[in-house]
Amino acid sequence: MNARTRIPMELRLTRQAISASWPDRSVRDSDRDDLAILLYAAFRGSIDDEGETFADAVAEIDKVFAGDYGELLPECSSVIEEGEYLASACLIGQESPSNPPLVIFSMTRPETQGRGMARYLLQRSIDALLDRGQTRLRLIVTEGNGPAEHLYVSLGFHAIPNL
Repeated sequence: MNARTRIPMELRLTRQAISASWPDRSVRDSDRDDLAILLYAAFRGSIDDEGETFADAVAEIDKVFAGDYGELLPECSSVIEEGEYLASACLIGQESPSNPPLVIFSMTRPETQGRGMARYLLQRSIDALLDRGQTRLRLIVTEGNGPAEHLYVSLGFHAIPNL
């Protein structure tokens, strides 16, 4: 397994000028299997691929719903369905009211990347977090994941000391 540098980032939340529109909906418990399929597809062969199996993806999604990354905030977490699959998802959690929420996963199927789904879902999450009175959002990105780094910086995220 290669050691990868993870970059913690933070955003001071402001209302988003969302220019795209996708048929999204809030994440629900019944999405677990489809989220595992999406996670496996999105990360397989990417800079974040550390040889995980589909069973590992299932375990990761189970950890999300079990609260291992903080309480999942379904009203701030959305998915986009295309056909029989989830095309993209943004999952937001929060460890405690005193900590800023965290983007647990932002993921898009490889064949649907580059269409603005991840940006749209993140912007929707930002607005939903603002509606809940939140002021900041954090995430961790792998150094060298150019598309993700570009997206996050374009939304205003900046690197911070370790979380």
